[in-house]
Amino acid sequence: MKIYCARHSGFCFGVKRAIRMAMDAMQKYKSVYSLGPLIHNRDFVAELEKKGIRIIEDINELKNSDYTVIIRSHGIKPTILAKLKKKGVNIIDATCPKVRRAQLYVEKLKQEGYFVVIVGEKDHPEVRGLLGYAGENSAIYSEGIELKHRKIGVVPQTTLDFEHFYHAVKTLLPKVTEMKIYNTICDETILRIKEALAIARKVDIMLVIGGKNSANTTRLYQICKSFKPAYHIESVKDIKKNWFKGVKRVGITAGASTPDEQIAKVVNYLKNIKT
Repeated sequence: MKIYCARHSGFCFGVKRAIRMAMDAMQKYKSVYSLGPLIHNRDFVAELEKKGIRIIEDINELKNSDYTVIIRSHGIKPTILAKLKKKGVNIIDATCPKVRRAQLYVEKLKQEGYFVVIVGEKDHPEVRGLLGYAGENSAIYSEGIELKHRKIGVVPQTTLDFEHFYHAVKTLLPKVTEMKIYNTICDETILRIKEALAIARKVDIMLVIGGKNSANTTRLYQICKSFKPAYHIESVKDIKKNWFKGVKRVGITAGASTPDEQIAKVVNYLKNIKT
């Protein structure tokens, strides 16, 4: 069985940066907390917890200023950042620079008087953070969105696929008289999708490795399965041998929160599998 493994897979720049900053913080400070899971990968987050990076979901859990709090790569609402500063805790801002760029564009659109439409997943932490910068004069895009405003600004989630964004823009355009667009989709996201599709076209099945709670991994999986049979797995433990009956070529890609070690374990398993 021949294995095609995507070169553009595993930790992205923003995730690598956040992990490096978290590890550095552990060496310098005692009580280190991540505001929400540092990355969307349960196994890796569990390993970080063993090393001393604890997770909090609510800043009210911080009872005094003797804490170090890491803002994950997805970013947070400016109101939450202000509350953290008021508490006097030590803040390590690991917001991905590309997410920060999107936040600044949203803020700019708000200041210029545009109604801001965020194209992305409503429950994703990055999208919630972007909405915080947009304020009340904003909405998350949906197919049936109703707009009372004729002047809108549009910004996508950085890990959105371009086709989804393009469809949203085409849907919104006839409803308004003025639209200002900032394309903040990360280049790495585009590269991953293009390479995953290229591999999917020449294999029998695809394996997409990453957390079930990872939005970009789930999107990769959905895109791959539209071309070939595909399976979204978190680790080798999720693989079933009967998937490979009669399979001669298998493709592998992984989300931006997937460690290289998890990808390597899957590759090694497939090299030794007997169908």
